[in-house]
Amino acid sequence: MKIVKKRVACPQTVQHIWEAILYIRQQKQIPNFNRISSYMRRKYNLKGNELEQQLDFAVRDKLVVIKTSIGCKGSKVGVEQNGYRLPDDTGEPDSHDWFCFECHRGGEVMQCSSCHRVYHTVCIKEDISDKFVCGVCKTLKNKDLLKIKKEDLNTLLSYTCLRLKEKTRELHKMPQTEDDRWKQSHLIHTKMDLITMEEKTRIHSYKSLEEFEVDARNIVHNVVIYYGVNSVMADVARQMLRDCIYDLAEIRQCKDCYRMSNEKLDKLWFCQPCNPPHELVWARQKGFLYWPAKVIKQENGVYDVRFFGGYHQRANVENENIKPINTSLQQLSVKRTASLNKALDELKRHQEMVEKQKKNLQASSLPPPSSLSYSQSRLTPRSGARVRKHSGMFCVGCESTEPHGESRYEHHNSEDEVPSSSSQKMARIQEAASPDDNNVVSSSSQESPLAKVSVCTQTPKKLLSGLLPKGGSEKPDGKSLCDSCACSNNYSKLLKDFKERLENDYKEEKDRAVRELADK
Repeated sequence: MKIVKKRVACPQTVQHIWEAILYIRQQKQIPNFNRISSYMRRKYNLKGNELEQQLDFAVRDKLVVIKTSIGCKGSKVGVEQNGYRLPDDTGEPDSHDWFCFECHRGGEVMQCSSCHRVYHTVCIKEDISDKFVCGVCKTLKNKDLLKIKKEDLNTLLSYTCLRLKEKTRELHKMPQTEDDRWKQSHLIHTKMDLITMEEKTRIHSYKSLEEFEVDARNIVHNVVIYYGVNSVMADVARQMLRDCIYDLAEIRQCKDCYRMSNEKLDKLWFCQPCNPPHELVWARQKGFLYWPAKVIKQENGVYDVRFFGGYHQRANVENENIKPINTSLQQLSVKRTASLNKALDELKRHQEMVEKQKKNLQASSLPPPSSLSYSQSRLTPRSGARVRKHSGMFCVGCESTEPHGESRYEHHNSEDEVPSSSSQKMARIQEAASPDDNNVVSSSSQESPLAKVSVCTQTPKKLLSGLLPKGGSEKPDGKSLCDSCACSNNYSKLLKDFKERLENDYKEEKDRAVRELADK
């Protein structure tokens, strides 16, 4: 463990000394101790003993330079005297900061082995080892990994930057003037401001929320050093840090809520469900009626909720003032008002979107269709059934390797073999093929169900029996169709003819619907 002595001069006093030197130089005089002391006593009420000590500290820290000059006015003409000068701009940058990152003061500090920060031994809360690693580096190493892409993370942080800039105009850019630029270059080791943070979000530089928080803490560190711990700017910077920590906690809690509340793409932004959706309850604040709300967070029997309708206000509600969302208005003793109706409409829209989201997730969780055939990707064999290949098509439950004719379908159950996900399509096929329905196809149908349907697994017995010509199950010599090598071609031709019939009927039905719509 190595302790080094960094700067000990007060940064604010050093700036006052620089100001005195510049003022005396403008009067074309040598800024010696007496002239500087007179200026400091008159403007900042700093006594000679304190000034002498701070001048010695500033010279030691290389923030003020002593230079011997010869007097050219009054009784000091030709007399050598020591004068103080501003520091030179040349010099190698220091590898570590000059002030403690915790209390923002100088003195004997410990240098972090992983970054530029330094700390007093009394400011370090964790145990100190031979190789000191500061708490900031440990936090960045053990960061919380959000399940979010880097681009999306930086987009959310850009919203945080905008919110921070709205309240802290003074921290947008540091330094703000050219005069501050050279001063801050001698006092501030690592520069940071909100404009720089916003630029980092634009180029997707941040990898975690902790990196963003560390930059915000660095702004507070620099402001306290330059303006003083009790200055107005320091208070503004500390408030900025509190707002930053609050927003980062909101992102950790629900990134979807944070994004939608900042974007507000439409009037129904609050109805959009998060992933996963929040719990819905009836919540009541003191002096108000029960109101529908989302549960953002629940901790120690206190519900952090956000209400539907109005301004979507948030509140912390005790457990006894929470009711399930399915509780009726009569049980809650709540009368309908215009505001409540608006909130209930918003609640209903939110519930509809949640149901739609669940259906989409269920649909996306189904296995994707194979590139071989529709029947191979959608068919789920029964337990214990063997799958055989017949002339390029799969059949479930059949042990024969011959091509299948109509007689082969007698041992198949179309309801067992057709999966539930395609049952609606099969129902439409059966209805279209039924002679009772005169092969009428709904005008809302946009699909050609037979384009990729395999005969062996998807065509029911009733449908094929209606398609086959009379006496088509056997040849004139009494042999079955399945014994003929041309069986597959016959089925292909039948299916092609049936498909054309369906398309013609669909076209007629569509034309009829268009004419009716035009008449209306």
